[in-house]
Amino acid sequence: MFRHSIITQEQLISADGTQQFDLGVNPLSFLMLGIRPLNDTGTLANFARANALAQSLEAVRVLYRGAAVVSIRGEDLLQLNYFRNGMIPFEANGADTDNERRCLALPLMLGRHPYDLDSCLPAAIRGELVLEVQFDIADTGYDGLRFDVLACELPDAKPSHFERTTSIARTFPATGFNDVPLAIGNTCRGLMLFGTTGFGGAAPAPTWGRVSTLLDNEEVGVQAVDFEIAHQLHQLMGIAPPTGQRHSHRVDATAAVTTQATAAGPHGEGLGDGFNQYMWLDFDPTRDDAHSIETAGHNSWMIRANVETADAARVIQIERIALG
Repeated sequence: MFRHSIITQEQLISADGTQQFDLGVNPLSFLMLGIRPLNDTGTLANFARANALAQSLEAVRVLYRGAAVVSIRGEDLLQLNYFRNGMIPFEANGADTDNERRCLALPLMLGRHPYDLDSCLPAAIRGELVLEVQFDIADTGYDGLRFDVLACELPDAKPSHFERTTSIARTFPATGFNDVPLAIGNTCRGLMLFGTTGFGGAAPAPTWGRVSTLLDNEEVGVQAVDFEIAHQLHQLMGIAPPTGQRHSHRVDATAAVTTQATAAGPHGEGLGDGFNQYMWLDFDPTRDDAHSIETAGHNSWMIRANVETADAARVIQIERIALG
């Protein structure tokens, strides 16, 4: 039987910086990170979509005995939830009225599926398992940030494994071929790639360009795939597009010729423009590790990119970590 429990009650985050929250002792399936800002929309064009609200979590880390089980940025977590699991962001009171309180609950998965008794973080000793969050309490479109955490505990679980989610940041020094070494020693279930430059304009030149994945310098899994194609592979899993949410316009009554769009953009209200900057390389599409990349016993595991715009990029790696 699962148990939803409150790790920390809603609280005001009064300053930028890093805070820690004890995660208790029971096995954990997932966390729900409650982002609760006020709108700062005296200028309607400043309205912040869910992707922008997620950026208030500049770093999210789950630490076990000081080592990172999860290390990810808030906006990357929001996009990963979509590309891997089809989770489209949803808000309580997603209105654009100035100084109204909003709530975005951001799932953080610790196993392959929510409520999975076989795939979750195992029981821990008090103080061993900690959530660490680096906050940005105010930015364009929001301020007055409040935060809370709900956990899904599985008290009777005896898992065989959990999932580790870690990030690598890289600024490419030049266009052309660049290699990004990845962590080895475990089973890789997927890689999500972020690039500052997406596919757009009359002459698209996305950061990642064309990518391959190499194990001991042999191409496996992905062989010279263009960013714009890999960006759309998730549709094979029947994941609904991030559209269909409400779209609204406001009219400035003092100048009726002016309208201001504040809600859904071309790719949906929740994911926002950031959606175009990501692609998901799924090595576990059948959810049984039949295609996952086993890196134990190998010397190198990497991404090779033919970079088209040399700028900042990130790689988020999902690994199966065996227990016992």
